Amino acid sequence: MVIDTAAQLFAAQGYGPTSLRQIAQTAGVSLETVRAQGRKRSLLASSVRVLSFGRDVDEPVLAAPEADDLRKASTPDEFALAAARLLTGLASRTVGVWRAFVSAAADDPEVDAELSQVQASVRANVGSAVEMLSGRGWLRSDIEPDELAVSLWLLVSIENYDKLTGRLGWSPRRYEQWLTRALSDLLFR
Repeated sequence: MVIDTAAQLFAAQGYGPTSLRQIAQTAGVSLETVRAQGRKRSLLASSVRVLSFGRDVDEPVLAAPEADDLRKASTPDEFALAAARLLTGLASRTVGVWRAFVSAAADDPEVDAELSQVQASVRANVGSAVEMLSGRGWLRSDIEPDELAVSLWLLVSIENYDKLTGRLGWSPRRYEQWLTRALSDLLFR
């Protein structure tokens, strides 16, 4: 409940204005209970994980139950669609907290270090997906897997979701359709 409340407050008002006391009051718990969850900057990273998969664990995405359709995909097109659905859901749930995270990281080196850890985890997950696809023989052969992993990491960034849905006004459905095509074009064509 503390992390859910922190996530809502960070998304609504940003990192700076959100205090541990406010999180405690909104969640209906003591300040000590909130402090037991970690420092304020750690609550940002925890908020991203909880909003992503409903739990505060740093597990490989491909191992998560939510990625079952990715693992079961029998064609590149099925994989692209399943990945786009999963990533659109993750982005739509985390975009507000992610904005607060990136903004706070620009001003606070400790928050920036937390953000770097989260981004490293995302890069590792993307690398694992590229390895899985390579093992299936699905990857395009004209671009090295390392470059594909970096390109994929950039493509699936929440900042791109925010630009397309928040700035251009695309619906999440339109974003998902675009991402399905973009994933296919990047990885398989």
